[in-house]
Amino acid sequence: MPRAVLIGGTGMIGRAAARALVADGWEVVAVSRSGNLPAGLAELGVEPVSADREDDAQLRAALGAGADVVYDSVAMHRVHGEQLNGLEGLVGSLVVISTASVYADGEGRAFDGEGGDPPQLPVPILEAQRTAEPGEATYSTNKAELEQTLLNGPLPSTLIRACAVYGPGAKNPRELYFVKRAFDDRRRVAIAWSGESRFNTVSVANLAELIRLAATQPGDRILNGGDPDPPSTLEICQAIGNALEYEFEPVLLPADEFNNPWGVPASSSLIVSMEAAERELGYRPVTTYPEGVKETCAWLVAELESGRTWEDSYIAGSLDYAAEDEVLASRP
Repeated sequence: MPRAVLIGGTGMIGRAAARALVADGWEVVAVSRSGNLPAGLAELGVEPVSADREDDAQLRAALGAGADVVYDSVAMHRVHGEQLNGLEGLVGSLVVISTASVYADGEGRAFDGEGGDPPQLPVPILEAQRTAEPGEATYSTNKAELEQTLLNGPLPSTLIRACAVYGPGAKNPRELYFVKRAFDDRRRVAIAWSGESRFNTVSVANLAELIRLAATQPGDRILNGGDPDPPSTLEICQAIGNALEYEFEPVLLPADEFNNPWGVPASSSLIVSMEAAERELGYRPVTTYPEGVKETCAWLVAELESGRTWEDSYIAGSLDYAAEDEVLASRP
């Protein structure tokens, strides 16, 4: 039985990957700081291991006798890449989560660049598209340097440039923007850029399928990770409303007077091509946004009912009802 060790195996992507790999006949070890498994994984035979990936000795101990594949959703920069490269001899191949925000336009502009206009990217974006300059300046430049480090390393490495990820267990769930408003019975909801923004979503189920396929077909490659038919922000609002059986009253703002987690000008939409994954791995999506988001919505409602607030997350700013009301007051 092939063995997979998942660094960040209890996170929202890791838990979905664990289920997909177990179903495909893998022995799965989920590595996390807590060593606790989300509901349902223990029953599948997933083995929990407590380890801090920043500690090389702990990480190697978690690997035990080794692994056919190591999946890593926690790696963020060059040092993590060098750490993974150092596992040569213990590990057969790597599957590592990167980000679609590494993409930059012809002027070198990326979404988390400092100042200036947002990037003007092709539609759809191919993996050969220019990226932010590798380095330590931003999240995206760090991820670009991680990619470079791994692709130049000794282990076959699949890098998945994930888009706007959603699924149960998210630390900063974008979908909370609409789910919390429905939970609080706020029908009027501000939507920036006339609801036309498209920032490619990706379900953890679709990412798990990519991870499963890459684990069985090792190689050096970069692949996009996005849902098919990426929805606009207005379509996201409608999909979440349908999932919750709740009718929103969208108020379309011409610009970003009150922004949201997917809000970019329509001219700066991020839409990725999945042709490389289809060609190289035989990938086919297992869900769409309207279907995939239902589980996320149910999980978020349960979390809200338990009293969770997300006060300390970046998503909290988009739940500022007073600021939203001020904007909505000037709209019919």
